[in-house]
Amino acid sequence: MAAGAIVAAVVIALRLSGFLTAGWAIALLLACLVALPSARTFSGRVTLSLSILLGLVPLLWWIPSGFGALGRGTLVLATVLGAVAFVVARGFPSGARRLVPEFTWLDALPIIAAALSVWVHFRLLSVRAYDKALSLLTMNWDNASHFDIFHMQRVYGQVIPLLGASPDGSGWSFKDYPQGFHGIVAIFAELTSSKAAGTAASELVNYANGSALVSVLVVVMVLAALAAVRAFRRRPVIAFPALMLVAAGWIFGPGSSASLHGFPNFFLAVGLASVAIVLATGMDRPLRSAPLLSFVACAVGVAHNWVLLEVLVLGAAGAVLLPWNLRRWRATRAGYLTAAGIGLVGLVGIVPALVQLAGVSTEAVLYGVGGVPIPDLGQLALIIIGSAALALLVFVKSSRLSGGALQRLRWSFAGLAAGFVLAVYMAVAQLTKGGTLTYYSYKLGIALFLAGLVTLCLSLAALLEVSRIRRPSADAQRQEDEIVHSGGLRVAGTITASVLATVAVTQAFGFTFPLAAKGLPPSSPSAVAMAKELAVLKEVPPSVAMLMAATKDREGQPAVYVTTQPTHIDAILAKQWYDGLTATYTEGGWRLSLNMFELSGGVDNLRLVVNKIVKADPSALIIVDPDNQAALNHILATLDD
Repeated sequence: MAAGAIVAAVVIALRLSGFLTAGWAIALLLACLVALPSARTFSGRVTLSLSILLGLVPLLWWIPSGFGALGRGTLVLATVLGAVAFVVARGFPSGARRLVPEFTWLDALPIIAAALSVWVHFRLLSVRAYDKALSLLTMNWDNASHFDIFHMQRVYGQVIPLLGASPDGSGWSFKDYPQGFHGIVAIFAELTSSKAAGTAASELVNYANGSALVSVLVVVMVLAALAAVRAFRRRPVIAFPALMLVAAGWIFGPGSSASLHGFPNFFLAVGLASVAIVLATGMDRPLRSAPLLSFVACAVGVAHNWVLLEVLVLGAAGAVLLPWNLRRWRATRAGYLTAAGIGLVGLVGIVPALVQLAGVSTEAVLYGVGGVPIPDLGQLALIIIGSAALALLVFVKSSRLSGGALQRLRWSFAGLAAGFVLAVYMAVAQLTKGGTLTYYSYKLGIALFLAGLVTLCLSLAALLEVSRIRRPSADAQRQEDEIVHSGGLRVAGTITASVLATVAVTQAFGFTFPLAAKGLPPSSPSAVAMAKELAVLKEVPPSVAMLMAATKDREGQPAVYVTTQPTHIDAILAKQWYDGLTATYTEGGWRLSLNMFELSGGVDNLRLVVNKIVKADPSALIIVDPDNQAALNHILATLDD
């Protein structure tokens, strides 16, 4: 214990002295998380550590103290490094050996997925210039809102629901919006820079880098969870292409429709819900601390990002109960107390999210509008129906077989089924009232697509488990011996087939390389998005340059920014970016922005828009781009009383 306290104190001292900053502080945190012996295998450790980091750690922003000069990032880093030191000191040198996890070929898959995801998100991960970051983020509408929530946490040191009055006297915007994703990005910003918030320019770069990093970590977490499934670890040749299909969907397919289109919080929620489904299949002893804490972290994280996906977690929780045997729930007194404590953490963690969302009307969710990439409905139908068919096949083939792992794998489709029921309910309600599907149905469709890929893999794992149980161990060993002794050709052929299948499935959701100039146009969602990013980075759009000029030195100063570049950026979106960059995003400002719709018809409607804004709030400060300042002055001077 003393060693851990000493190391933690050293980390705190270094951080307070300005050391242990920049990106490698995050790398050190992630490496130490994997070093903690929470599981035997590399993939198991990655799953447990990332689910806790992404699901539970953002709750620290609900503690209003701010932790003084330390900051939450320093506290997290010191705690993790102190825990590693404690493990090493406890029984050296055996303690040091416990830091090294078991690593097999299948454990390389999360690392490969990380590399592919870094490639897809490289522009956001590597951007360092303010204008380039703003150019990338203004491509998608929801980035303005998410940046504002992150920026408010950095500036004020707590979540928006805990803040006091806003500068214009109205309420802060997004006080009823879940803020888990933004919390972990803010912690990454603290680790790379400092506790105190920097300028809007530096914080925008921090947000771009951090949000992309979270998307990469989500992919790694999901693939690590699947790679830790015992049935797959026994048959890596089959598992590799199957799991790579999941990776392709999450990185190149509809997963990129979320992570690259302004929905990183939603992407995180889908990842945590999917990991909960996988974790449930491996919980032989439900009261074991590490997997139970990880499962609870997933539930809490989903509640603080996209609460509708809790139906997937609840469906997965049912599988944890199988098989119903009281012996599975036995533990020591300390074990029971620890499990109760973890349950209490989960309850305390979920309650703030539910209270925060209590003011959101059901109709706002059912019939809300917005822009979202529509998933390929044919592929979505294939995945959902295919999952149902495979689940039915598993039930037929395993009807006379027993085994706890098999029973939980057999019911792994329950989470997807619960999500499908919710999707049908929402679709019926929307079609009945408005005659068409809307925003939340399409987003839920993306979630079912991604979770469906995970469920398909678990059904495959169930079939592998059925094959293992039905085949006597002696026969299995004899077959393996025959493969080994049949010569290198058969082994090489099997491995080559697996490698080719693994490479092939990377193109399952469209051509992934942005090579249109070579006559090879991209077709996957990720490649299309990457091509757009490369195009926008060639030259800063005029609307971005104007927005940067409008917000310069105006932090904390509410104003109505009326863009005169409506052909390059939507007027309401430009106002949202002004509010986010100046930390003045309020309900009053939002209501004033609704007077700008006429600007979509061109700047000739500037007089009409200004007149409406002044009538709504005569004290409002109106800002326009420099080229139109004279026109604004003339309009204000000649307005009707």
